[in-house]
Amino acid sequence: MVTTAINKVTQSKGIALALTSVALISTAQLAMKWGMANLRQLWPQIEALLSPLQFMPLFDLAIASALAVGAGLICYALSMVCWIMALKHLPLSKAYPLLSLSYVIVYLAAVSFPWLGETVSATKLAGIGCILVGLYLAIPSKSAD
Repeated sequence: MVTTAINKVTQSKGIALALTSVALISTAQLAMKWGMANLRQLWPQIEALLSPLQFMPLFDLAIASALAVGAGLICYALSMVCWIMALKHLPLSKAYPLLSLSYVIVYLAAVSFPWLGETVSATKLAGIGCILVGLYLAIPSKSAD
């Protein structure tokens, strides 16, 4: 009985860590998408400032984009830490399917934020539906554990 309670706590901790990893990696994708898209748009201005080495205007121009990319990289690193810790508490058969949630989160967030320039499509929504059905089928139910 005590072992079962410990296993439930361990699994709950593992699921929380895996979901935190998914949230962090989704945030990383969105931040890096915005930062890199913004840098691409600013590239002609950045090039003009690079040739005479005008660093302060360059810094002012690109700071938000660079911070977004940096924040994305930090989120990736933190996601990996959470993922490693989640694997300590969960069997891979339960943990790995949870990663597919990041595809769902990133797509839905990307089409919700107009500044990312992503569009909604029926085909992509059908794919999201397939991912969710697959996730439901891949994670064993309590009775199958």
